[in-house]
Amino acid sequence: MPMDGFTLSFMARELRDKLVGGRMDKASQPERDLLLLSIRSQGANHRLLLNASANGARAQLTTQSFENPAEPPVFCMLLRKHLSGARISGIEQLGCDRVLTLTFQCLSEMGDEVQKSLVLEMMGRHSNLTLVDENGVTIDSVHHVNADVSRVRVVMPGKAFSLPPEQDKLNPFTMTADELYQKLSALGCPLYKGLIETISGLSAVSAREICAQIGLNDITGIEQNQLPSIAEKVVDLYTRLGKMGPPVVLRDTAGTNLEYFPFSYLSGAPEMQKRYDTLSKAMDAYYGERELRARMDQRSAGIRKRVKSNIARLEKKNAMMLETLSQNDRAEESRIFGELLTANLHRIKKGAASVKVVNYYDAEQAEIDIPLKPDISPSRNAQYYYKKYRKAKGAQQYAKKELGTIEKELDVLENVQEDLEKCTSAADLNEIRYFLIENGFMRPEPGTRKHRKLKEGQPYRFRADDGTEILVGKNAVQNDRITLHARPNETWLHAQGVAGSHVIIRTEEEPADDTLLFAARLAAYYSKGRNHPSFPIDYTKRKHVRKKSGSPSGFVIYQHFKTIHIGLTPQDMETIRRHAMESTGGAQ
Repeated sequence: MPMDGFTLSFMARELRDKLVGGRMDKASQPERDLLLLSIRSQGANHRLLLNASANGARAQLTTQSFENPAEPPVFCMLLRKHLSGARISGIEQLGCDRVLTLTFQCLSEMGDEVQKSLVLEMMGRHSNLTLVDENGVTIDSVHHVNADVSRVRVVMPGKAFSLPPEQDKLNPFTMTADELYQKLSALGCPLYKGLIETISGLSAVSAREICAQIGLNDITGIEQNQLPSIAEKVVDLYTRLGKMGPPVVLRDTAGTNLEYFPFSYLSGAPEMQKRYDTLSKAMDAYYGERELRARMDQRSAGIRKRVKSNIARLEKKNAMMLETLSQNDRAEESRIFGELLTANLHRIKKGAASVKVVNYYDAEQAEIDIPLKPDISPSRNAQYYYKKYRKAKGAQQYAKKELGTIEKELDVLENVQEDLEKCTSAADLNEIRYFLIENGFMRPEPGTRKHRKLKEGQPYRFRADDGTEILVGKNAVQNDRITLHARPNETWLHAQGVAGSHVIIRTEEEPADDTLLFAARLAAYYSKGRNHPSFPIDYTKRKHVRKKSGSPSGFVIYQHFKTIHIGLTPQDMETIRRHAMESTGGAQ
């Protein structure tokens, strides 16, 4: 859900408790509209995330890790210049709106103590993050808003900064029951819509939950005789918000996170809610995997497009080769025509358009009519059919050879499509790009050094219940690395006959049954067989796995293996997905 003013009021309270009085040590800007501030407060290090994107605007503390660009953006450099070493003196929400202001006590260039502000506006596509100096002048913002974009409010460096205009709605923390009653009495819509129209900071999710909290149906029409009681209950609820909790994440039956909320949903099934110690932790759980996947999809779009175009090209070529092979009967017909013409040269009149001869290859010895080219001799007509036969047979031999190559290349590309879903970092994507370049599916970017050392991506790392480490490769390059670097008696696993990750159990002793079963689940989950009710997983010792000379990365042959059949439950998938996020530190 988007962070509305209702949820922001909880987060503002959490941030005040944790950060006010703290010192800002470092600022980084992994994405254009994403800022991370390292804050030292109350003897601990905190990472404050401020997001001004259209779909994920929010403020929270985070334990996620993000990759920073090689060169810090200009806005990030300005923050370091103005706020490094500054102390947070205040964190305030604008009424109950989606605007959060962080106030910093810092030193000016002259050494004087001054107050500067960082203002986060969480307004959908109008979201912004602005640094304001002690005189109320904009130093810079993530998104510049000039007069051509907005005639109401300009946000540009050097211009006076003003907060967004307040809506004609009630501040829920200062409103009275009578004021709310007066507003609601003028409306005739369902209750939750009436709350959205009258109270600042409410999204539909929060408004429906307030209805549930005061014991009313959210689609109930507003009856005049109920309004005084409703208004009193809503005002009372707002006075108790600080004591309500803990935060939760609502999930579906497959374990996918659907919503987060500052306290337990009454409008949601209790068994589908997972509790967290803080709202920030709940938001990390909600946003971590979702935003990681979105970032990886965005960064991998070019690779995905190239892989799809290569697959389409190979499938078209495959159809052409199959069509060539299907013409074997025509090739044989050309050979027979050539043989029959050679045997009947004395009967063919020069300039004839056709000739009827006995077909010695037919069991019935029936006559057959052979088309001729009148402008060439009978013997050259025979040679024409022999040549046509040789050409067709050559094309068929070529087609058979190409079909084998096409099948291997399609396997490689289908593996890459599977691997793209496992990427959690730029290093993982770069390994896939390198693999495609090495195998001729992509061209290196101009100016790229051919033998530049590639930063290694990290495989997934899991721990079995007995503490044994298990490695899972995210792509073909990593599969080769973890397999070829494994010790001889470590256990190796792979889904049988389909694209999937190599899995290594990092012990040379026989793994416990539970550990082997967990590793087999990982091999099933990170393969195309994850949704099969009972999929075969092969396992053997690493010493029985070898690469065939000239084979692409990730392709191996193995022997002396055993097979275990695995069917993953939704709970298995959720457990693996959660552990995978923990093994990569959240979003990379």
